Amino acid sequence: MAAATFSAAGRRLLSTAAAAAEKTELPVPIAQLRRLARAGRLADIDAALAPLLPSHTVAALSALSYVGLPDRASALLCTVASPTAAHLNAVLGPLLRRRRLAGLVPSILAAHASVPRDASTDSILAKSLCLTSGADSALHLLREPSSGAPPSLQLFTALIDSFYKQRLPHRAEELWRAMVQDHGIAPDAAAYNSRITYKSANGTVDEVRELIRVMREEAGLAPDVVSYNALVRAMARHRRVDEAVEVYRGMEAGEVEGVAPNCATYTCVVGALCGAERWSEAEDVFYEGVKRRKVIDLGTVRLLVLGLKGAGKGRAARRVVVGLRKKFPEQFDGPWRELEEAAGLPASGKEDDGEEDGADEQPVPTTAAA
Repeated sequence: MAAATFSAAGRRLLSTAAAAAEKTELPVPIAQLRRLARAGRLADIDAALAPLLPSHTVAALSALSYVGLPDRASALLCTVASPTAAHLNAVLGPLLRRRRLAGLVPSILAAHASVPRDASTDSILAKSLCLTSGADSALHLLREPSSGAPPSLQLFTALIDSFYKQRLPHRAEELWRAMVQDHGIAPDAAAYNSRITYKSANGTVDEVRELIRVMREEAGLAPDVVSYNALVRAMARHRRVDEAVEVYRGMEAGEVEGVAPNCATYTCVVGALCGAERWSEAEDVFYEGVKRRKVIDLGTVRLLVLGLKGAGKGRAARRVVVGLRKKFPEQFDGPWRELEEAAGLPASGKEDDGEEDGADEQPVPTTAAA
């Protein structure tokens, strides 16, 4: 149930195979494989995947890496008769989700030197180097891509995004100009979103709005949910909570074609409302997300639970946790269990239905005259 923390560029670098595993296109649910991996039941994972390998090899490779078993994914790749770049990227792409695992990408590439590579492979390698050593360590791929192909939009975007994350916007803009002017590569939505995301964290609301306008009117690109999430975050950062809620409501109502709130949207809006101590509104938005199976991140849920409890809405706080547990029983484990204690749930995990909101508040002292 952890929310994704990647930028648009980072998410795009998770290969199609990684996305397949995330969406459980594999007949075995990814959540089940994750639980088995955490329990160290590797034989059970092998048994679950064995019958599926002939028809779902790419997804199986991706799933193994996705649940933190890249060594087994690499070993499985060695058994593929005629591996392609898609097989290789399926092993590598999911590793970008964790910095510790991202560092394994170069060694896995070296272990499978004979497997074909493509532009996505270069981008995954670049992102791995950016995550572990900084963007400068990956610049050589523009001159000598491992695939032998010319530098791609994906590769440039990975480097530009990394420089923005390192708070080196001038380096990012230098690469942007090189991409457009020297290589004739037109930026896409993911590239623009790297700029927009940086400004959402370091600029003004008006600067974010202007970049979205340029993206739409001058580049002819449709701003997506990442673009609008960045706008919402900028508004929340500048405490313009009503405006952030207004943008969210527009997304919820489908006012922008093809743009609907995702987990990051709900996380940002709930967090902004909690920061303004608008607990009832935050609770409403939280449930709107849960209804659509969009779960906000753990830290924001904890903020909501503790805020509701502190505001004398103890029962509402417990309902949040009980609701999550009922809606996502297969994923409500690990650190999420700590929410039960934060909400004040009894050991049985059942809510006391007889208690009303306000029961946690200290009674107002009365005087003899009263």
